[in-house]
Amino acid sequence: MDFTTYSINDFVADESFQAYVADADSEAGRFWQAWLAEHPGQKIDVDQAYALVQGLGPAQLYPVPAGLKEQELLRLRQALKTASPQPWLRWQRRTRLLVGTSVVAVLAAVGWWQWPGITGPTTQYLAGPNQQRTLTLPDGSVVVLNGNATLTTAARWTATTPREVWLTGEAYFRVTHRAAPAVRDIAAAPASAKFVVHAGGLDIAVLGTQFNVNSQPTGTKVVLNSGKVAVDRHAWLTTENLLMQPGDLVETSAAAPHLARRHVQPALYSAWTQGELRLQQTSVRAIVQLLRDAYGWEVVATDSTLLNQTLTGILPANTPDLLLPALAKTLGVQVSRTGNVVRFQPLAR
Repeated sequence: MDFTTYSINDFVADESFQAYVADADSEAGRFWQAWLAEHPGQKIDVDQAYALVQGLGPAQLYPVPAGLKEQELLRLRQALKTASPQPWLRWQRRTRLLVGTSVVAVLAAVGWWQWPGITGPTTQYLAGPNQQRTLTLPDGSVVVLNGNATLTTAARWTATTPREVWLTGEAYFRVTHRAAPAVRDIAAAPASAKFVVHAGGLDIAVLGTQFNVNSQPTGTKVVLNSGKVAVDRHAWLTTENLLMQPGDLVETSAAAPHLARRHVQPALYSAWTQGELRLQQTSVRAIVQLLRDAYGWEVVATDSTLLNQTLTGILPANTPDLLLPALAKTLGVQVSRTGNVVRFQPLAR
C-alpha cells in the first residue's frame, strides 16, 4: 500500500497506525517509525494524526464502522473550519465518541482534542534532519530548533497581542521579557505580556526566560534553565497546572499522561544547542538519565557503583556514535548499544 497518499484522516482510521500510537515498540510501531524515517516529508501529517489518536487516551480502541469514522472525522473537520475567529491561531478542543460493534456506546476519548486552527496568515520554520536552525522572532525572542523540528507562528506580531507558537520536535527558547518590571506572576500577567508554547498537549507559558521543550509522538518534556514556567495540561473535564522552578523537568506521555516533575541539571538538556556536553563533577547517574530522556534509550549499568562516579570535561552531545565511545574511554568501561538498549559494563579482565 502507498501510505504516501494517506491524508490525516486515513492515518487516524488505520488500525496499524492506532497500534503504533498505543505501543511504539510493537511490530506496528516499528513499522511506522521506519516508514516515517524514509518519508520525512510526511512528518507534519503523521504528527497531527498521532495527536488525534493520542487524544483517545489509554482506553481500548474499539472497531468502528467506516461510515461512522468518516462522519466523526467530518464533524471534527467542520468544527475546526467554523470555529469562532481569533487574531492568529487557535487550539480547538473536542471529545470523540467511539461506538463498538455491540449496542453499547463507549466513550473512548478521555482527553481534549488539541488542534491548531489557522484563521490568518502563519509562518512556519523547519529544521531538516541533523540540522539546527536559530530563529529571531519579531519580539526579539530567540529559538534554536533541533533536527526535524517545526515551529509555527502567526505571520503578524504586535505589541498588544499574545505571543503564541506551536512546536513539534525539540527547541530551546530564550524569551524576551516584555511585562512591566512589577509583574512577576505569570497567571496574573496581561495576555500581551505572555509567551506561550503549545507542544504535545501542553500549554507552556512564560514572561521571559530560558527553557528547553522536546515534543515527540511518545511524549513531551520541558526543562527550565532560569526564571519560571507555568505548564498546563488539559484533560477530560480537568486541567493540571504546574509552576516550574529552575532545574525542574516536567513531562507527560501517552503511557503516563499526568504531569510529572523531577529535578535535573538543565545545562545537560540544552547542551545540544552548543553541540557538546560540558561536565563539571557531573555524576554518571545524571548522564545516564540524560541518555534516557534525550535519546529515548534504555540504559543498563551492570555495576551500580559506576553511577556514583563523576566526570569533568567536554563530550560531543549531538552524535551518539561519538558520545558513547567517548563515555567508554573516559570511564574506562565497555559501552555497547544494541537497538534501543545501551549497556555500561566493566572491561573484561
